[in-house]
Amino acid sequence: MRKHLAVFLLALAFLGCTATTPQPAASSPSAAGYKNLKVLPRDISREQLLAIMRTFTRSLGVKCNHCHVVTATTPKEELDFPSDAKEEKRVARVMIQMTNQINREWLERVEQAEGHEEADAPAAEGAMLQPRVGCWTCHRGQVEPELPPPPPPPAAPR
Repeated sequence: MRKHLAVFLLALAFLGCTATTPQPAASSPSAAGYKNLKVLPRDISREQLLAIMRTFTRSLGVKCNHCHVVTATTPKEELDFPSDAKEEKRVARVMIQMTNQINREWLERVEQAEGHEEADAPAAEGAMLQPRVGCWTCHRGQVEPELPPPPPPPAAPR
């Protein structure tokens, strides 16, 4: 379990570094042979990629076909992983960038507002940061995050 967590955290750290980095043309395969990686690191390992995808499916309570186009259903389901035809996949990329930005920039601002001093030395290049916000933070196993109930109406004046 610790190994999976370490792989996920490493992949998430890579995501933070690549969220705003221009990527090579989408049609060229990555070093690992993956095509159309736009937010995930191009040199991601199969194990890292699967760990990230499993986190997405658990966090949203979905299966792979939620974001990936189904090209066949028999004898088994086949998916077109590089395809961007589904809106859900395009939205997922934006959501990954959003959580990376929150973890990288906004949480530091909150800590500063709370009066925490900045670290004496900046984090080493490539140092892994513990992500505090991820898909599960809001989604909790649901495609659409649940909204809290509205507040009760104000009491009538007496």
